Amino acid sequence: MTFSNKFSNNVISKIMLILRFQKQGKKKDFVFRIIAVDSRVAVNSGKAKEILGWYNPKTKQTELKKERILYWLNQGAQVSDTCYNFLIQNKVIQGKKRPIKISKKKVKKEEPIEKTEQAKQEQVTEDIKEEIKSETESQEKVFEKEETDLETKEETKEKLPEKEIEIKTEKQREEKTEEKEEEKEEEKDS
Repeated sequence: MTFSNKFSNNVISKIMLILRFQKQGKKKDFVFRIIAVDSRVAVNSGKAKEILGWYNPKTKQTELKKERILYWLNQGAQVSDTCYNFLIQNKVIQGKKRPIKISKKKVKKEEPIEKTEQAKQEQVTEDIKEEIKSETESQEKVFEKEETDLETKEETKEKLPEKEIEIKTEKQREEKTEEKEEEKEEEKDS
């Protein structure tokens, strides 16, 4: 064997034919071709070995070359999952359908304007509720402080010895009597 023969044998062993769909046509008006192509080649590259049929998903029309499809399968060609299920559906080959895994592109969904406005309104109401809550808490603290002040005053009165209380009451009595006397004098003068 020469170098070229070794190289060509390696290349041939790595090439794998696959039967799969090729999308043809416009954006919203398309047709699928069933092609035999090297698995390493891009589907839309135009390097298909053979066109084996077509399928129109809108009108559900199909045209398949059954003899050529069976020929390529006998030659060892593999079949993509969707194409395999399609061939079973059209009774070209027999077997169970394969599960198809569809990978979806991650698309950022824009929230509708109504939802964003509603979220803003909810946020405003939450802010208002928090403000009201903080105001009530501050008012409660003020009331609690006033109550504690009153309690401390009462406690101090209770703690004062009875004599001091008596002295205060005597002073208050004297002041009251003096005030009454002054009022009487003023009434006499007038």
